[in-house]
Amino acid sequence: MPPLARVFVKAAFVYFVAAFLLGALMMLDRWLSFSRWLKVVYYSQLHLLMVGWITHLAIGVAYWMFPRFRRSPQPRGSDTLAWAVFVCLNAGLLLRFLLEPLYLMGPQSWLAALLAISGVLQAAAALGLGWLIWKRIRPME
Repeated sequence: MPPLARVFVKAAFVYFVAAFLLGALMMLDRWLSFSRWLKVVYYSQLHLLMVGWITHLAIGVAYWMFPRFRRSPQPRGSDTLAWAVFVCLNAGLLLRFLLEPLYLMGPQSWLAALLAISGVLQAAAALGLGWLIWKRIRPME
């Protein structure tokens, strides 16, 4: 498995554990009332599972398993673009995870703008992945 695919898969497992620990805290909060923040973190926790766990795992496996270019010094495409996908996806995910609960507790325009930026970062990651993988989708030889 190439190093970048391992980074995506390891990040996926970190998000998996974090999302389930957060879910456990949310359930405990219903009983013990730790924090107001835990009452509004539901959507962020789902985003952590879907984008953090599922999407990172899918991207890591796709980057690893899709057919490689046979006569290329970079058989999986641009490593720079793949790292940019990783950085944009994680920056967007973490920005949303941190800011969405604050926005739900008291909507403010600057929070809305930062949440929009988190969406743009995640969309840029999706486009970058499409660009990276598209040429590797080809019929069997």
